[in-house]
Amino acid sequence: MSPTEQPDPVNIPSVQEERAKYGEEKPRAKDTARLIWASKPRKEPNPKDLEFQTAEEVYPNVADARDRTLSAYTTNGRKISEQPNRLIWGDNLLVMQALLAQGYEGQIDLIYIDPPFNTGENFNFDNAVKIGNSMYEKELPLNERLAYTDTWSRGIDSFLDMIYPRLQLMQRMLSDRGSIYVHCDYRMNSYIRILMDEIFGKENFQNEISWIRSLPHGNITMGYGRNHDIILFYTKGKNPIYNQQFIPHRKEYLEQFYRFVENDRRYRLISCINPNKNRPNLTYEWKGVKKVWKYSRERMEEMDKQGLLVYSSTGTPQYKAFLDTMKGVAVQDTWVDIPPVMGSSLENEEYPTQKPEALLERIFKASSNEDSLVADFFCGSGTTGSVAENLGRHWILSDVSKTAIQVTRSRLVNQNSKPFIIENLGNYQRQLIYAKEVNLRQMYSIILNLYGAVSRSDMQGFGISKEDKNTLVFVCEPDRAMTAKKAIDLAKLANTVDGKGYKKLVILAWDYDYEFDDAFARMKKNLGKVMSDVDCKIIPSDVYKYLRNTKVGDPDLANKITFYQKPYIRIGEPEIISRDGKSVGVKIRIDQYVIMDIPVKDESKRPDIEKCLAKNFAYLIDYWTVDWNYNGDVFRSQWQAIRDRRGDDPVPVLAETTLERGKLYTIAVRVVDVFGNDASGTKEIDLR
Repeated sequence: MSPTEQPDPVNIPSVQEERAKYGEEKPRAKDTARLIWASKPRKEPNPKDLEFQTAEEVYPNVADARDRTLSAYTTNGRKISEQPNRLIWGDNLLVMQALLAQGYEGQIDLIYIDPPFNTGENFNFDNAVKIGNSMYEKELPLNERLAYTDTWSRGIDSFLDMIYPRLQLMQRMLSDRGSIYVHCDYRMNSYIRILMDEIFGKENFQNEISWIRSLPHGNITMGYGRNHDIILFYTKGKNPIYNQQFIPHRKEYLEQFYRFVENDRRYRLISCINPNKNRPNLTYEWKGVKKVWKYSRERMEEMDKQGLLVYSSTGTPQYKAFLDTMKGVAVQDTWVDIPPVMGSSLENEEYPTQKPEALLERIFKASSNEDSLVADFFCGSGTTGSVAENLGRHWILSDVSKTAIQVTRSRLVNQNSKPFIIENLGNYQRQLIYAKEVNLRQMYSIILNLYGAVSRSDMQGFGISKEDKNTLVFVCEPDRAMTAKKAIDLAKLANTVDGKGYKKLVILAWDYDYEFDDAFARMKKNLGKVMSDVDCKIIPSDVYKYLRNTKVGDPDLANKITFYQKPYIRIGEPEIISRDGKSVGVKIRIDQYVIMDIPVKDESKRPDIEKCLAKNFAYLIDYWTVDWNYNGDVFRSQWQAIRDRRGDDPVPVLAETTLERGKLYTIAVRVVDVFGNDASGTKEIDLR
């Protein structure tokens, strides 16, 4: 039975039957308690040889970007410790399986995760966007809604189905000295702790940390105010990395105990008498007083010479403990000194589940060292990456949400992090299709049905529009991007097929090639009427819901989802702005960026958005970046412009740099808009 199917209630064994069965397997055994639910996975997930695709190499350190490369780090033969920092978009189950296949087993010193533990509708994905000075609610991509829906569709059972195999993979990825911290709340902490006892071993449980995340609540009508989260701390083995952390003494404590002052230094007096009377080696006479002392005679002599001993009227010494030599109070398992991220905080990324950097700093300092590899597979707003950068740790981050990847990338660029790569496993929609082993012919038929076309049995992937018999529809393969040449060839075919040809060709593609717009316009220029008109659309992630639940031939699929027009970007020709010896100043600008279909939830707001964008299209842009010397393979982000989420101003649309004479440059531009769409294009400039 697949995890998405509802179990047959008739065949679900009772608790008594489960208990009897388990007892038969291990009669009168010790520590056999386990958490059992109807759909509990029986097999541990294995590594999968899935290929990561590098979407971007990001170089926030603009000044030296041209002299550095990350591509070499991803070649075979490199040690894991030499891999670059990685930001990965996709299902973390597949991501971790792929990482294990790449050799990451036993390599990570610290994992922190903050999985979605809210069973209400306010989950981890932010669907508010700012355009101009107004906020709008966007339609959340269905792959993100499905990730959450799948997690809670059958309540706690679904959540356990999700988290159990992922914790198993994390256990394998931890080093022998590794630790894991799992952030949860009162709804799920008891379930997660039992699972972690099973996976990590209850002997490796270290703490249940209570983080007081808010002030006391005053509007409680029943029970006690809930103002804390739980962080479960487990280790992999018996010798984990652990650096004791301290916090300053409270003011009241200092005034009570450190009440003596010498040369502006506070100190307290500590008795030198040992409370353990059975210490013969520490029993001796010191200046006429015979006692069992805390310190050896040599140590007492040293302290006396340093003036650290104070004598009572009876001649008994006390030790002067200066406050500035004390580390403070060892951190306990209740954390009351770290406030949540406030609206006015500089670190606020306006992300719903963002955790404060101070919280992660304490965890990282305690359970990792400089150059340790740390990971967060529900990275959200990127706090783990930000803190890892500040503390000199290597990191791996992943999330299923495109919004999370956008926020994290911008955050790391803004803090001038070390170079990192952005990767995916091909494409998230494709991952889902192949994970469910959907038959390709069925996939084509269902997608054509969803668009409102009738599938052709004689041409795989093609269909004819139900509304317009002069329109041919083509569904692109899920494992490749649509290229301009392929689109031209399809348009030529559409113009002649069936003897009469079709006036229009609609292309439904998962992705479009990097240079699609410019290359398509260039190829189309001299073809005239030998090809049909082409309308390029994007297959939305919403299609996944129907691919897994729909029977082929279902007549009620048309118009269930929206196939959005491919965003249009027009890049101006590069211009030379200065010459200085061997160097040339160059600028490039975005002349136009258009979304044909704005995915806004409240249709009444659409005119306001269109009016704002008519004044300045740049309000649509969340992030854009330039590779000044694109090699046709990996995009190297060497210049970035990022929207200020707190302000009202759009991003600048002009970029400048200095290039060396003597070669032909291909300049690549990539745009990510506020709705999560990607668009790109290239231009050439000859400096030979």
